[in-house]
Amino acid sequence: MFDEGGVQRCIVVAMLSRSQERLLRHLGTFPDALSQAWDVPRALSLPGLSDAMGVVRSGLNQPLTALIDAQYITVRVAHVIGGGSRRRQVYHITETGRAWLTDHVLESSSEPTTVVSERGETEVRLIGRAAELNSLSELIEQHQRAVVSGLSGVGKTTLLRAWVAQRSGSVRWATMNEFSDATSLVSAWCTDGTQHPTDDEAVIEWLVVQNPSVLVVDDVHLLDSRHEQQVIDLLNGLHGRGLTVVLSGRLPLPDSLEWPVLQLGTLSVEDGQRLLGEHLETDVRMNVAKALDGHPMALHLYSEGDKLPEAGEDIQAFVEQTMLNGLSDNGLNALDRMVLFPRPLPSDLAMGDAPIDELDDRALLRWSSSGDNVEVQHLVRNVRRTMLSDERLHALHEQAAAHWASHIEVPAYAVLHLYHHLALDSEAFPALIEERFERLVAEQSGALAVVYDRATQRRPDREELHYWAGRIALHRQEVDRIRHHMDHVETESMRNELAYGLALLEGNSDEAERLLEAQLDQASDVQACRWLVSAAVQRLDDRLFDEPHEGKLDDVRGLLQRIRLPEQVEMRASVTVSITLIQHTLALLERNRDQMEALVQSLESLSHNDDPIVLHARLKTHLAFDIGSSNDRETLYKRAVSAQPSSFHEALVGLTYAEHLHRANDPAASPVHAALPPPTDWPEPGTPHHRYAARWWYLNGHLNPAVAAASLREAARWFRQAGCLKAARSAARKLHRVL
Repeated sequence: MFDEGGVQRCIVVAMLSRSQERLLRHLGTFPDALSQAWDVPRALSLPGLSDAMGVVRSGLNQPLTALIDAQYITVRVAHVIGGGSRRRQVYHITETGRAWLTDHVLESSSEPTTVVSERGETEVRLIGRAAELNSLSELIEQHQRAVVSGLSGVGKTTLLRAWVAQRSGSVRWATMNEFSDATSLVSAWCTDGTQHPTDDEAVIEWLVVQNPSVLVVDDVHLLDSRHEQQVIDLLNGLHGRGLTVVLSGRLPLPDSLEWPVLQLGTLSVEDGQRLLGEHLETDVRMNVAKALDGHPMALHLYSEGDKLPEAGEDIQAFVEQTMLNGLSDNGLNALDRMVLFPRPLPSDLAMGDAPIDELDDRALLRWSSSGDNVEVQHLVRNVRRTMLSDERLHALHEQAAAHWASHIEVPAYAVLHLYHHLALDSEAFPALIEERFERLVAEQSGALAVVYDRATQRRPDREELHYWAGRIALHRQEVDRIRHHMDHVETESMRNELAYGLALLEGNSDEAERLLEAQLDQASDVQACRWLVSAAVQRLDDRLFDEPHEGKLDDVRGLLQRIRLPEQVEMRASVTVSITLIQHTLALLERNRDQMEALVQSLESLSHNDDPIVLHARLKTHLAFDIGSSNDRETLYKRAVSAQPSSFHEALVGLTYAEHLHRANDPAASPVHAALPPPTDWPEPGTPHHRYAARWWYLNGHLNPAVAAASLREAARWFRQAGCLKAARSAARKLHRVL
């Protein structure tokens, strides 16, 4: 090489060991800007480097120190993201280090296997798994489905990620937990914000259109029996439609999962010793790997000086010793709190000031791919749970219940509050759900179903538990489970409520009518008024916007005539407005323009010209009879939207307008519909929101032919949820024509 004056100079290039070179090349994939950043990814910390290298953390100390001494890398303290909020040491490549990489082109190597993604980035480093990786590829190529199974901590997820990294195309990954159901599985696959259906068959139709190259489900063994059949049916259905689906989980797997299995064993002693790094002598590494039977997680937990299991002892004995050896009292308490997690949780929120750094430094924690959520390594969790006494478990559940009680405004954490109260067999458990049920079941029905299924198994004689479990099953449209829980409810009012919902789901109008009358007989005037108004609205809304109404309008008038206006002034006014709006819809269905306009004027007399209800009713009248020009109607639409009291009411007006535009073959229907909030934007439950979801999906099926089948299935599902059985059947008929 030459300097600027043309004088030759010699540069001494340090010889790097294999582990030093691997570290340097890995750090070279990160931009220089991170060396000055306030926040840096976990991948630049010792735990992250250990994950990337596939080597225990203690095995990296020597090569990192050598690279620092050679000035190829630097070390500093920074705030680490994607691994809890903490400051810790992070490593950066220097200009000298990059110069070395430039001068040393990467040569091919044998073991360990480096699996590279289609983007050319190192994704997973495998040691001793080349044969298993090939076997998995062959199994999937032959069957288009497979399960990677084996002991906890044996490397199932690592192997699966390595196989995924070799793939091109779209790969959707989901990791299961104790609360997972089919809906949460699909949500994990679809993280791009795209609105997806929830009906089982609709989900399959929708995912087929998305055409991912692979669907992955990790930790399938955590699937609760409450949702087992639904999830297995979904996975089989997706495979049956030609999608490649790959699972991983430890034994025993769900009984109904009869898929080809790749059984993953431990590593050979020769391969296992390579996880320990080069700072130990070869014979020491071999002895450790032999004592730990080549178990990857046990090897990762090993620290120099740890007592190894004696002959005949199993990995559990080693894990017990390793976990307890050197952990502070605070660290052990934090570990015990975390082994109760039913799913990965945000570290800061779940643990507060608990010292989880100590647990992370000892490789006891497992972070989500996003780095936001954390849980205890499953092998460690399983072993530690067996070590806790009943008294200790009770105290931990009490502590957790008290902690989550301050976060119950968030549905996901309110369910955790219930989960721990169930474990305590708390007498207050049934009452905890009542005030928050509607919101919780809308956002957390899968988790609630698991919690209440366990509650009814524990206390099968408690009818109130079966009542709430039945309500959850009603929301999820699980007919057999509704019947099961009804059989354990004796109180007439609660049983009739479940039976009425079941009759609506099954389209048994005679039974629904009988049960409605039974409830009216037992109701107060105010309750009866609400039931009658609700029944009238349900019958009027049981229709599709582009088909004539099939119901008997005189029956609706009969319901209105039975309403006794309440004596309370405010409630009386509210009921009067509701009756007027029902009459307005009756006039619309009978094409009676004069009556519609008269009713709008009546509403205006009760309020004012710019009242949101008045404007929406006037808009419906103008749209029904094409009053004025299209520009006039658009102006009225915008005026009505701007006057609404909430985003949900704005969306209802927008949906009415979009339906009108589609009926008129106006291409503006698509952008208006696209601008509407999707149904999942409304955590509030209730029939109005169910009807909005049904109408939104039904119109989506008309405007987006590629997903028409999935959209119509989902529309039918939400029409059933709203009790609109005629509309559900009509949507199903259109679905058959599409298919």
